[in-house]
Amino acid sequence: MKILIVADDIDPRLYEHFNPERFPPIDMILSCGDLKPWYLSYLMSCFNAPLYYVRGNHDTWTPGEETEGGDNLAGRVLVHRSIRMAGFEGSRFYGSPTALQYTEQQMKWQSWKLRWAALRHRGIDIIVTHAPPFGIHDADDPAHVGFHTYVKLLHKYRPKYFIHGHTHLNYGHKQQRITTIGETTVINGYGFFLLDYEQGVTELDRRHR
Repeated sequence: MKILIVADDIDPRLYEHFNPERFPPIDMILSCGDLKPWYLSYLMSCFNAPLYYVRGNHDTWTPGEETEGGDNLAGRVLVHRSIRMAGFEGSRFYGSPTALQYTEQQMKWQSWKLRWAALRHRGIDIIVTHAPPFGIHDADDPAHVGFHTYVKLLHKYRPKYFIHGHTHLNYGHKQQRITTIGETTVINGYGFFLLDYEQGVTELDRRHR
């Protein structure tokens, strides 16, 4: 299964300079947030693929009201072609009155509420978030520090993939796109990233796009 991951920024190769011949057939689109509904609808139309998304800290639109299709993963476990997916929206609380943000305790409570759905589905294969886990692809400033809760989810559910956005790869040269934690591959979906679910991340995929 080929998955198109998008987050945070519109890559010209998917919009102004889009050429469908450059892309393989896409089976599913995952959005990690901070992208406008019109762009998500555009991607679904271009690739004729279902969309699963979470909102980012700068997303003020309401799910279901401004999106033309797509399923909101936040606080839910959804299944597509036997792949079990869960999602969490927003970023760490940093005091902005207009941002979608949560304290560590609030995110811990959200993960606690999800446990019964995860139990019913006997696990989670992909976790999609906007913010990264604490200490993995995050930063030191209050707006971009990751959640400790996500680290606990990594160890508890051991998903095949943990996919996030929020920390732009152009913030600094030391940032990583791919990190392996135990059985989980953590991917920063900034811009766009193509993932083969069965084959995993190849050396070619590891390059910054």
